Amino acid sequence: MAKILSLRLNYKGKFLDYAKEGKEIRKQFFIGSNKHLQWQILDTSFPDKHLFVKQVGNALVMNIPPGASFTCAKDGKEVDSSYLQQNKLLSGNQLILDPSITGNVNVHKDWDVDFDFREPWVAVLTHEQRQIVADCATRAKDDPVTKFNRALMLIATVLTVLFLIFFDLFLKKEVSFDATIEDRLITMQAQAVQPQITEPTAPSASVEIEAPVPEATEGTPTGTATGQTTGRSGAAGLSNMLGSFDPNATQAPAQYAIVTTVEGFAVRGSGGGGGTGTGGGGAASGGPGTTFSATAGPGFSSDLGAIAASGPATAGHAVRPEGGTGRHITGDASRVTLSGRSWEQSQRDIEIMRDFQSRNIATVSETAIARLDETTQARYTSLGQQVRDRQSQIEAAYRQAQLNQSMSFRVTLFIASTGNVRSADVVPLGEYPASFVSEVKRIIEGWRFNVQQEMSYQFRFRFDP
Repeated sequence: MAKILSLRLNYKGKFLDYAKEGKEIRKQFFIGSNKHLQWQILDTSFPDKHLFVKQVGNALVMNIPPGASFTCAKDGKEVDSSYLQQNKLLSGNQLILDPSITGNVNVHKDWDVDFDFREPWVAVLTHEQRQIVADCATRAKDDPVTKFNRALMLIATVLTVLFLIFFDLFLKKEVSFDATIEDRLITMQAQAVQPQITEPTAPSASVEIEAPVPEATEGTPTGTATGQTTGRSGAAGLSNMLGSFDPNATQAPAQYAIVTTVEGFAVRGSGGGGGTGTGGGGAASGGPGTTFSATAGPGFSSDLGAIAASGPATAGHAVRPEGGTGRHITGDASRVTLSGRSWEQSQRDIEIMRDFQSRNIATVSETAIARLDETTQARYTSLGQQVRDRQSQIEAAYRQAQLNQSMSFRVTLFIASTGNVRSADVVPLGEYPASFVSEVKRIIEGWRFNVQQEMSYQFRFRFDP
């Protein structure tokens, strides 16, 4: 029988692995520091992949690594490299492996490889060894319990499959959909009934209350004190004062702010001292030590409270509604917010609003998107989603302010083609702290959207403590 090449890998003289021709060694056999090779040299200085043995024709050639040393023996006698070169077995670093040659190659430091040619052998087993193999190779017979469990699981599996098939064919109800979820949602939004809120006109009737006119004395002008209040009953008066707010739609009574101001006043007392008045009134005579207190409200009407030091910055309503509770504002009332009225709307904001109206850029509310055409609907749907994503900024300011009251706002955005908010019409739907309403307007006017053209969009939002 022909001999085959056998290689043995050693590390510090200890055997690690072997490779045989026809099994591990075929046309090529590699060694190296690469971890994916069968023979890995655990040293990074060794090449990653080195072709160690290759087949050239019918012979095998060993490529000795650079710097490696080797020893060879022929027919049991050691030979040197000169002998191998003379017999054309060694050329450069390539050694032709002859069946009569054995040897050792020190491939790298503590790593070496023994090579020789051996006849393959087949182990012949004795009768006792074959009997042991036959006994161990036979599967043990199943006991009655194992057979019963296997049969039970097989029957249960078959019955389950048959039941599923029967259920799918005869018992399962077919579900049909007339439209997709998106189409049904659009239809529901289009069919939704939106309440039409109209703002009634303010009543023109008013009742003027005049203070008593003091007696005129020679050389002293006569002053007058006038106050003005009006009254109107029913929910319409409250709705007029709060804009679009409907008191009939709430459980608790509506709240509103009452600010009492004067156009002029005069005081009179016994004595020769004089008092002066502000506003449109004049001066009147008074007794010595006569004083005027702004906190002492007139007693002739429960509608009037203590006189505020300064009036609100935004014009309010002259109608005192019924059905709600009022809160008198004293001192500085310049920061009182008005429900249903645009907050801090400058002349620039009004001009931007008129510019959009003059160019027929309609304001689209979030509830009217479903009634638009497909292209416009896609644009405003995207814009509405961007607005909802940014409302968390306002909610964060609301939580930080620790305001223990519910708040609702109606906002109209006027957006440039660059995505910047040119103007924001912020309308508080209730009486809220002016500083927070200003913060809401500042946050909204700092938004930027991903749009391709000018758009006007109106939405509402609400926060609860």
